[in-house]
Amino acid sequence: MKPNFYNIVLTLVVVSLFSASLSAQIQDKKPLDLSFLLGFNIGGTAPLPLPAEVRKIESYNPKFNPQLGFNVVYSLDDKWGVGTGATLDWKGMRVRDEVKYMKTSVVLTEDGSRLSGYFVGKNMTNVDMTYLTIPIYGTYNFNNRWQARLGIYAARTLSSRFNGKVYDGYMRIDTPVGQRQEIDGEGATFDFSDDTRDYDFGILGGGEFRLTNRVGFYGSLTWGLVPYFYSGTNPIEFKMHNIYGTIGITYRLK
Repeated sequence: MKPNFYNIVLTLVVVSLFSASLSAQIQDKKPLDLSFLLGFNIGGTAPLPLPAEVRKIESYNPKFNPQLGFNVVYSLDDKWGVGTGATLDWKGMRVRDEVKYMKTSVVLTEDGSRLSGYFVGKNMTNVDMTYLTIPIYGTYNFNNRWQARLGIYAARTLSSRFNGKVYDGYMRIDTPVGQRQEIDGEGATFDFSDDTRDYDFGILGGGEFRLTNRVGFYGSLTWGLVPYFYSGTNPIEFKMHNIYGTIGITYRLK
């Protein structure tokens, strides 16, 4: 799925209008707590546990993955509450590893021919995603500074890219004992972006620390429960999930 700038702009406009409406309610002293947040996502789109095909992780680059949005918490009493909100989440990584008999489909850089089979050698994978995320969670206040959160989230994919290259190795065509095709020099590329899922859904947990009445720090972990690729078009044999942590700051209007 290709990035859509207009989707992102429209989302920001809707979020701003909704936030303004909520802010007006807070001014009327209703039990709502509205906070804007700015954070950074770090993690990966990966299988767990690591499959036998992945023999060694050589490098990992989490990239620059901001989070921008707001949270709204409705207080049930002094301790408990329920919350929701909306965030724009950029998520991604770049990883280099050594693999053995990893099922894949690649295009040779030298002549453009396509090969499918089982690759042995080095692999570089690049992942970039943008999500509109809606969380729903419960909150518990330990005191007036510490708050814990636990819930679920649903996310709409605004853009997604999954590509990379393989090199310094060889491909067994069609089967693990098929014809051997050397892949060296400039290597071979792959692009599975069109096979990625249009949404994500999972669980979340985290908390917030109030530094002042308005400024706070937050941290959270989101774990995708649905595979990153659609089951019917998964270009690799193992399932991958989005697993990301987030840290950042909040600004409270109330």
